[in-house]
Amino acid sequence: MVGAFNAATYFGLFAAGVVSGVPYLVAATLAFLASASVGYWLHEHWTFKGGDPRVKGWLSWLAAQGAGIGLNMVLLALAVDVADLKPLIAQLILMPIPPVATYAIGRRWVFS
Repeated sequence: MVGAFNAATYFGLFAAGVVSGVPYLVAATLAFLASASVGYWLHEHWTFKGGDPRVKGWLSWLAAQGAGIGLNMVLLALAVDVADLKPLIAQLILMPIPPVATYAIGRRWVFS
């Protein structure tokens, strides 16, 4: 549930940015920061039931999320600039990649 909520938040913010004329990689970065921060809080309180968010945990989570979104942004740039897909279509195709990667990373290194 948290992953789906984060994915929807990310894509909504990304789409709003792109439609508003923000360059797609800037929109992806801003959407990532917002959705990853909300995701940390939700995972801490609900998924992994720690209930004690800390700045260190949040920074670790952002680093883990950064790995996933970094992969996403490389693939997004390739899809848009090489494969000539529209940014919104390209991001829709890539949507499953960051949540799966970052869930595995978060479970192992952030919330264990």
